[in-house]
Amino acid sequence: IIYHLGHHPEVVQRLRQEFDEVLGKDVTKPITHNDIDKLQYCDAVIKEVYRHFPIKYSLGRVNVEKDTIGGLRWPEKTSFSILYCAIMKRKDYWTDPEKFDPDRFYKIDESNKYLLEKQHVKNAFSVFGGGIRICPGRKLAMIELKCLLALIYRKYDIEMADPNAPLKYNSDLITVCKELLIKVKPRKF
Repeated sequence: IIYHLGHHPEVVQRLRQEFDEVLGKDVTKPITHNDIDKLQYCDAVIKEVYRHFPIKYSLGRVNVEKDTIGGLRWPEKTSFSILYCAIMKRKDYWTDPEKFDPDRFYKIDESNKYLLEKQHVKNAFSVFGGGIRICPGRKLAMIELKCLLALIYRKYDIEMADPNAPLKYNSDLITVCKELLIKVKPRKF
């Protein structure tokens, strides 16, 4: 998340504006459950980061009965690999899929800018899986991420040590950042 925010200061500015409006300027004030629900732009930022950089690049599934998928017939017990990294960049599901824009998840029903997202976001955005096997900790994960971002970005200015450096990561079972060099300073109010 910090990598993407480090390359999009306009997003950090809007994020901080939301934090200041919802949480106030007192950085010692505890964050309540009601506050978390109001952090809608923060929610959109997290989702957009994971659309660009899913924690898990693929997920395996096995069909329980024969089926036709993509015009092809598949026998039962066929193993499939769902490539999240490909789904999250499909031009028929996402408007300008290579562009980093949290607005595609922010108040989506109030805008006509992201018509593809309105139609497909429930099926195309599956960073926590879906159906009966959806991650049971997804809501807790989002709460923790919102709190973490609020705690960090309300108090500190963060910038990339080298804005041109590529993100170094490993992607085995899950995707993990190997190295991210940043500069951290107390935020100026």
